[in-house]
Amino acid sequence: MTLSAKCVLVYVLRKSGCAGRLNLGRVERHGSSGVNVYDRLGNLIEYISGDRVRSWCLFGGSGVPLENWSHVVPDDASAIRTQFSAG
Repeated sequence: MTLSAKCVLVYVLRKSGCAGRLNLGRVERHGSSGVNVYDRLGNLIEYISGDRVRSWCLFGGSGVPLENWSHVVPDDASAIRTQFSAG
C-alpha cells in the first residue's frame, strides 16, 4: 500500500509507546498482524517495522481506517486516533 496525503500510517512503537504518523513511502503486511514500512526509495524503515510496532492503522483521505489494514491493541486506540487527528 502506497502512503500519501490520502493514505496515512499511524503507529505506536512497542518499547517506548511513542506514537507517530507517516504519509510517504510504502507499507506491506508482515505476518498476520504486523507491517513492514519502506521509505520512498524502497529501503526498509526498521524502527517502525515488524515486531517493533505494537499498534498500527492506515487511514484513508476521509479519516476512516482502511478495511483490513490495522492492528490496534485496546490500550493504544486513543493514541492512534489522537495521532491521526494531530496531523
